[in-house]
Amino acid sequence: MESVFHRYGAVAIAVLLAALACLQPGIDPVFLTLLSVAHAVEPGSHGWIVGATQAGMAVGALLVWRCGSALPRTCMSIAALIALVASVMTAGLSDMTGLVILRALYGGAMGIVYTQAMSRAAAVRPNGAYGAVFLVQLMLSTVVALILPAIAQAGGGVFALAVLALVPLAVLALTAPSMASCGRTDERISAVPGCAGKIAGASASGWALAGATFFFICATMMIWSFTGALAVAAGIEEEVIGLAVAIGSVAGVLTAFAVLREEPVIQLSLTGIMAAFCLVSPMILTAQGEAGPFILSIVLLNIGSTAIIIRCSGMATVRAHTALFRRFVATTHPLGMIGGPVLGSVLMMTLGEAGLMGGAVAILISGCALLLFAATHDRSIALRRAMPTSEDRRDPVAA
Repeated sequence: MESVFHRYGAVAIAVLLAALACLQPGIDPVFLTLLSVAHAVEPGSHGWIVGATQAGMAVGALLVWRCGSALPRTCMSIAALIALVASVMTAGLSDMTGLVILRALYGGAMGIVYTQAMSRAAAVRPNGAYGAVFLVQLMLSTVVALILPAIAQAGGGVFALAVLALVPLAVLALTAPSMASCGRTDERISAVPGCAGKIAGASASGWALAGATFFFICATMMIWSFTGALAVAAGIEEEVIGLAVAIGSVAGVLTAFAVLREEPVIQLSLTGIMAAFCLVSPMILTAQGEAGPFILSIVLLNIGSTAIIIRCSGMATVRAHTALFRRFVATTHPLGMIGGPVLGSVLMMTLGEAGLMGGAVAILISGCALLLFAATHDRSIALRRAMPTSEDRRDPVAA
């Protein structure tokens, strides 16, 4: 009983660590506003700040994916300390080049924490772990986004930015005892019966599901990055945009809670098609310039993206035979988060809104195609296993 409690206690800590590590994207609108208030950063430079953070997170995730088993036990604590220093310095530095470097360091450190913690949590309950991380991250980002403006109003923008250093400080406090106690938890859990001798990271369906995870995250971030700009261009007021984001976050929380279960209710390929329609809804409904359809589209986007990302990530992890592949599944998250906005910016600059729409649809079709391949592959394997072997046919009793 004690070992079971210890195991799931370690999973709970890993879930909280992963949620804290990926908190930044959820509070970026408020964070960037505070940065402009505190250091007079031009809104046009916000993209560089976000890009540096997400690029750093992708690099950190790639490092853990390839070198996770060789990294020291204290790697997450070291990363948390780097993030803490970068966060504190962000509050007092106004130089744009310095801010970009600091945010890249912060993102890289949090990428290390997220990928390592997410892989460990998903080793026990894949769907439940990803659902729990999304649930906690959405709740935390909602609370932080509501509290930070009040803190800034009372103590100023610099003070509010300094308060955000509590996030890496909490990560540091959680990693020190957990790393000392669990050590190579990720590798130990992966050594389950039946995995011995399997040199591949996962089955073909596992790779397909990991690819689908990347595509759906990429499409989500591509559309989400331009939702505000499209709404403003359509004449929707800023208050309505803020309300839509808040309601969408609540919808995302409820969706994450609903898909925590390990056994799915709806077939994954059907979930992908439904999610694809939800994801493109802001680009269709925002053009009407009305508050109601815009709010509905943001709610649909949050529901669709939360459901499909949790399901794809969990199902891909279920097919993992090694800790290396579990880390790869977690790595697809920061890679998609940097790939989506970059590709969206290129399409928007070259082809305009029509190009953005076309690119998003193409990516979503690719994701749905990979889900269909995974389902077909799994079905064919199940049929082959159900067919009697030559020995079964020779021995009717055994058959």
